Amino acid sequence: MAFQLVLDQNNYFSFSYIGDGSQALLGIEPADLAADANQFLKLVHPEDSPSFTESMQLSAQNLSFWSWEGRVVLASGELKWLTLGSSPQTRVDGGVEWEGLVVNVTQTKLDELELVRSQQQLREFSSHIQDAKEQERLRIAREVHDEIGGLLTAIKMDLAWLKERLPKTKKLLTDKTTTIENLVDKAMTAARNLAHSLRPGYLDSFGIVAAIEMEACEFEQRTGIKCLLTHNDEEMEIDLHPDVSIAMFRIFQESLTNIMKHAQASEVRILIQNSPDNIELTISDNGRGFSQDARLKPRSFGLRGIQERVAHFGGQVTFISAPGQGTTVSVTVPHIPLDATPGDTLTQPQQPLF
Repeated sequence: MAFQLVLDQNNYFSFSYIGDGSQALLGIEPADLAADANQFLKLVHPEDSPSFTESMQLSAQNLSFWSWEGRVVLASGELKWLTLGSSPQTRVDGGVEWEGLVVNVTQTKLDELELVRSQQQLREFSSHIQDAKEQERLRIAREVHDEIGGLLTAIKMDLAWLKERLPKTKKLLTDKTTTIENLVDKAMTAARNLAHSLRPGYLDSFGIVAAIEMEACEFEQRTGIKCLLTHNDEEMEIDLHPDVSIAMFRIFQESLTNIMKHAQASEVRILIQNSPDNIELTISDNGRGFSQDARLKPRSFGLRGIQERVAHFGGQVTFISAPGQGTTVSVTVPHIPLDATPGDTLTQPQQPLF
């Protein structure tokens, strides 16, 4: 719909011209709309009316291009999304006049909102999968530790009992029990390592700072890459929601894995900063770095996984890297009440279509 709109010095709003498209767009004849401009204002959705007025006044004050997008509700009850674009000019009488177009963008807007909704649903589904994986890992870790670990301990005790009662002259049998004991010890170590990889017990027992410190020490021993940890919490105890705690730990593990696989680094610096509002984890290495194109590769699942974990809690993540200049991963997550329910407060609410 083409239009000419006038705002006089008394802020009186009127149309000096209305194109034929007003009937199809608004259900109002051009002559009726030109006779009473308030008919258009009455159609504007109450939630979008302030932005319409503010954008018009700003354009009038600065003589800048007027752009507005919002909803109108027709007399029939139909809702439409409109976009308005218009150029202002000063009139001889001191008022401001705009000439422009109003375009129906309802379908485009609905498609856009549906895309946003789909992305939100995918994010929630991804978060649900992560939560389910962590619960399953916790269950298996407990079974490995309690059931398999307990059975192996019992077997070792029975072997010790048997070994004590074997005749000392039966060297072949005593050697065999020693061999079996060694195998049981290896099995117990493997079970311990498996339980730890599934769910590090010290994360739940000692908190995120101690867990990251222990993980860094093990990484340093395993790879030879020096790890330096700094934190601003003297007590080393940060009360985090359990879901936030395991997410931060998994992000740290993923970052170390990426460093081990790709960075060719000799040193990693870890910084944990706790504040009343959020917790920040920064992992920096002095490795070979990567380009922006490398980060956007289709199969960069590790970095995308970090982004999804952080987005689930309404946090922010930044990746700073360049070839030959190392990589820095910085994650900031707001503090969540310890009694919060993940499905209620840890995800962003969906936006309604209307």
